[in-house]
Amino acid sequence: MHRRTFLAATSFIAGMSALRAQPDMRLRAKDALSEAHSPTHRFAQRRFDSVDGLRHYQVFVAVPVTDPPAEGWPAICMLDGNAAFDALQQADLDRVRDLVLVGIGYEEGRNDPDTRDLDYTPPFFLNGTTFPADPPSTEKAGGGDVFLALVAERMLPDVAKEFSLDPARQMLWGHSYGGLFVVNALFKRPDLFRSYYAISPSLSWHAPLMLHAEDVSKRRAMGQSELVVLYEVPENTPGDERRKARLQRRQMMFDEMFERLGARADIALTQRAYPGENHGSMFGVGLRAALARGVPK
Repeated sequence: MHRRTFLAATSFIAGMSALRAQPDMRLRAKDALSEAHSPTHRFAQRRFDSVDGLRHYQVFVAVPVTDPPAEGWPAICMLDGNAAFDALQQADLDRVRDLVLVGIGYEEGRNDPDTRDLDYTPPFFLNGTTFPADPPSTEKAGGGDVFLALVAERMLPDVAKEFSLDPARQMLWGHSYGGLFVVNALFKRPDLFRSYYAISPSLSWHAPLMLHAEDVSKRRAMGQSELVVLYEVPENTPGDERRKARLQRRQMMFDEMFERLGARADIALTQRAYPGENHGSMFGVGLRAALARGVPK
């Protein structure tokens, strides 16, 4: 699909930004496995603040109980860390006995509902052009690059040093707006992670912003970044023509992005559709798919 064909449809696609599906438990971590005993992993939590001191983060870590390899542990770094760690069961940890799990979450009770939107969405002013939402949005948004800098320059270095992580084998995982953040991170810092795992990414947010972001994106210095995109294919609701059209245009966005990324020598793209799943259910589906896949060498 050519770019001009897609751009002609973007005024409707951008409305997909209204689908701000989020994990129901993203700020609940009181009864998580991380507070119980595990025969395979020990658990820790670390606290970070934003540079301006207004946002407060809790980082959850699950570390194998055995000694790390000489090169350090491979690691999966998961956005929506509260919900991700809430969802973990011992059966999941049994599958990743040689892997560190890092959940980047929020300190409970100290973040308003807009914090996640602000952190996970990229700036919508790019190269002199503003990409407005359609319909107009009142959400606090566009702080993704600032949050990415916090992850790259403070969170990851501190966690990697304390828990002996392998800098060459780390994955960034995210769902919905988190998936959007993963793709933006790939475009802005392609050497930060070995693998970028985007679940139901909100690529149509402020469309065609992410297509323009791909146009000016950085390339990995050596080798390839692994990019995995998993997404739902919801069933159509009979008689709901607006929803049907919206989903068709969303798929157009995915198709064009996949065509571009699949042609790049610095990206190894894997994409898979899940018929019958919905935006919310893909959180668990995508989490366990990532645990099963692990981080490539």
